[in-house]
Amino acid sequence: MSEEITEYIVRELGRHRKENNIIFAVAKRANLDWGQAKELVEEVKITQSARIARRQSPLLLVLGIGTMIGGVVLSVSVAFGTLSGVIIFLPALPIPYLGNAVLFLTGLAMIAGAAWGLGRLVLDVTGS
Repeated sequence: MSEEITEYIVRELGRHRKENNIIFAVAKRANLDWGQAKELVEEVKITQSARIARRQSPLLLVLGIGTMIGGVVLSVSVAFGTLSGVIIFLPALPIPYLGNAVLFLTGLAMIAGAAWGLGRLVLDVTGS
């Protein structure tokens, strides 16, 4: 396996390119058939996973932090609104304060999901 091909695969996977496009380009560059190129891309994904994760981390970090902030803002604003007596009425949920509960739990789910994703990102980047 050529170092140039490996670097290309890592770079393209780090840019979130479609795997089929990478396989096609690798097959053309290295004169391989589709199956061989696919095996090569899979091998690089496994052996270079930490490098690929480091290249993907800036976008994922921004998305994770943004989601976490959005969840905190949603949960806190719904909690303060509920304590102030505001009823968030959702047409599908005609029970008073049920809309408040749904939005509050949605915010908590956003926080939990972002924390889990950021934790996975840290583990992938550190190679643990």
